[in-house]
Amino acid sequence: MKILVLLAGVADMRFTLHPISLDSHAQIREEGSSARRLLSPFDEAALEVALKLRDANPETGIDVLLLEGPNTENLLRSVAAFLPDTLHALDLQPAQLWNSRQSARQIATVIDQYFARHELVLVGRELGDLDEGSIPTLLAHCLRRRQLAMTQIGQWEGERLLLMREQGTREEWLTVDQPLLASVTNGKRNKLRHPLMKNVMAAKRMTFTRIPAPVAIMPGPRLLALETAPVVTRAGDCQWISGDHTHQARSLIGWLKEQGVYR
Repeated sequence: MKILVLLAGVADMRFTLHPISLDSHAQIREEGSSARRLLSPFDEAALEVALKLRDANPETGIDVLLLEGPNTENLLRSVAAFLPDTLHALDLQPAQLWNSRQSARQIATVIDQYFARHELVLVGRELGDLDEGSIPTLLAHCLRRRQLAMTQIGQWEGERLLLMREQGTREEWLTVDQPLLASVTNGKRNKLRHPLMKNVMAAKRMTFTRIPAPVAIMPGPRLLALETAPVVTRAGDCQWISGDHTHQARSLIGWLKEQGVYR
């Protein structure tokens, strides 16, 4: 089986956020030499799911696309240390991740051109660092693939691949019997391993190629400005609702009636 892993990276919270501005083409510019990114927990989980599947079945191929952005070279080297079969930076032209529909169309164009035969696409559930998770769903639509959201682990049963996600106190297992996109969430069972030091050192000497993904800007809302979000002070007391589900529901309804929210 061939697996494509899509990664994006997020701002590194250990460093002060670098200056961000908006140009005349609604393109976000990240300035300064301090711009840093690392893999998000969801990116790491998607990569680890692929690595575990390859551990269990060495015939599994792993190709990785990493969205271009600040600190791309270092991020590529950190991923290369896990020895994917191929690793490329994906250069969205223009890169407007806030426009999820456009970004999904750009990524889908590259996948259809270079990775259409990959049976499984793994992507962190919040690809793009915008905390809203729309790109994976729109990408599945553009690729004409079904999506399994909140995936946590994969498992081989002979030549059959199963993917699992948790729903409440239950586990749901899906057989991958057609091309699929799985958006991955993080958990204890998919925490990314540490790479071997010899692979880390080898990755420092590697060079990487970019795959451009140009597209005409789609009509629609346009990003006009970037502003600092106001700090909102939370007020009010918390109340712990105990008891079984029926009692909790009745207590919640009673509280909502008191607040005038539900009548």
